[in-house]
Amino acid sequence: MFANFGRIGLTSLRITATGKEILATSTLLRCRVSPICFLRFNSNKIPPSQPSKDNLPHDPPKKDSKDFKDFQNLQNLQDINENIGRDQNQNLPSDPAAPKSSLPSRSEWENLKLHIPGETKQTNTLKDRVPKFPLGKENVPTLLPRPGVPQVGKKYTFKQVIKILQNKKQPELIYESEPHRLYFLLCFCAAVVFSVYACVLAEWAFWISNKEYEENEKEETNEVVRTREYYWWLAIYLCPSIIMFAAAYGAIIFPTKLVRRMWYLPGPPTKEFVKFTTYPLIPGRPTPVYTIPLANLSRRETTRIWTGKGFYGTADKGFFFFVLREKIAGSQFKIRSWIVDRKGFFWSDGRVFDYLFGKETLAEAEAGVPYDEQFGIINRERKKQNEKMKKLHGPLWRYKMAIGEFKSDVGKVGGMISGKNFNDNKNNSNSIGDGGGDGDSSKKRGLPKE
Repeated sequence: MFANFGRIGLTSLRITATGKEILATSTLLRCRVSPICFLRFNSNKIPPSQPSKDNLPHDPPKKDSKDFKDFQNLQNLQDINENIGRDQNQNLPSDPAAPKSSLPSRSEWENLKLHIPGETKQTNTLKDRVPKFPLGKENVPTLLPRPGVPQVGKKYTFKQVIKILQNKKQPELIYESEPHRLYFLLCFCAAVVFSVYACVLAEWAFWISNKEYEENEKEETNEVVRTREYYWWLAIYLCPSIIMFAAAYGAIIFPTKLVRRMWYLPGPPTKEFVKFTTYPLIPGRPTPVYTIPLANLSRRETTRIWTGKGFYGTADKGFFFFVLREKIAGSQFKIRSWIVDRKGFFWSDGRVFDYLFGKETLAEAEAGVPYDEQFGIINRERKKQNEKMKKLHGPLWRYKMAIGEFKSDVGKVGGMISGKNFNDNKNNSNSIGDGGGDGDSSKKRGLPKE
């Protein structure tokens, strides 16, 4: 019955994977399907849309028959479909519930190390100092928080964080800066501008000095005096040029003051040290390393590292760096300055640095009240006192208080004067009483004896 259905013809069957590339093309001509229909009714199942190897005839046609070629093409088609399905299954996302490996792969770790503070090797090539364009890329943070660093919060108090740092047995990385390419660009431009101004001012100084020397020939005939005046005015006119040269030199050496990495070296309170690295003046030179006692490093009294803004609480719109001053041992007035960029990795947060370099107590450092806010608190308290005095003494309370203070001062001065006169009168009376005694007293005063 089912054999009467004859054969079906499939022409130009094309298999595609992504809709763009043809993987296989097969032409099926008049393939017998009666065994397939027989299997369908026996299993009472709907065959899949894509033919599989289970749907092939159990008894392949003979090699000499005319259906052998069609059967072979169909078998090749099934192999292609299975390969496509296997590739698609491999590209499917993995099961979220399946266990994942906690360790990153080698390539992932190498890429991750570039953003972990302290894991990359610092180089001093010229390429490290040239910014990338657009310059906005240089302002994007690239450093991740260092693993294992405690944070002040529900788990740790500020006192516990400081104790963890002080109980370290090995040097602890407490700071790493972002790339300083923008600093190098600004310093280079400033050095060029100041150098050009210095050269122009130096040329002007020599020109004006020579001009005055020639014009002074008629007024001053003494050559010695003229030469002395020439060098005197030349030195005066060269002062602006010298200032510009000094500014250019400062711009050149400014990058050598930038702190790149900083380590805290634990020890007793009197033997704590800080080690940090900077940039060499000439690219390609070794990285300068400095080890300084913590007691010799301090920030300015009017500067606070903690601002409460940013990831580490160190961001500031007004100043994008702060200065650490090093007191040179053996010198009372010699001080070196080191520049620390506020955009970088800070151990825990900025309050730790206020405690280390601000020489503050734990309570003051933990409060983290900026100096501007401290002045604001004082001004608000003063306004409250003024309002209170105004309610008690009226709008002219300032003048009343001034008059009261003036009367008090006058009374004190009058009391001092009257007390002095009283003491003088008392001394005079004592001297008169001494004069009324026997002759011995007259001898003491040097009076002639009768």
